[in-house]
Amino acid sequence: MKIDRLFLERNCPDCAVVRAALEMGAVTEDEFEGESGQAFHVFSSLSNEATKELLTKFGLEGKVVPILVTHSGDLIDKPGKINVYLQREGMADVAE
Repeated sequence: MKIDRLFLERNCPDCAVVRAALEMGAVTEDEFEGESGQAFHVFSSLSNEATKELLTKFGLEGKVVPILVTHSGDLIDKPGKINVYLQREGMADVAE
């Protein structure tokens, strides 16, 4: 199964930029598929320590949020680039 994984944290200004762009249907619908046929999982922690532990569990030790791991294994860690990817894959609201 192809899965895009987005990692966010509550008190993270860059995460807020990404969170604001998310299309909620993409985040909440279990049957959602991106334009490339992938599932979309969003992980949001409430503390810095929880973020560190979560990232470590996914093999991303030492990385910082926001971070998107695409279904093809690419890491995207800049909010603007994450939002561009999310828009292209139908996971973000497109500004009119």
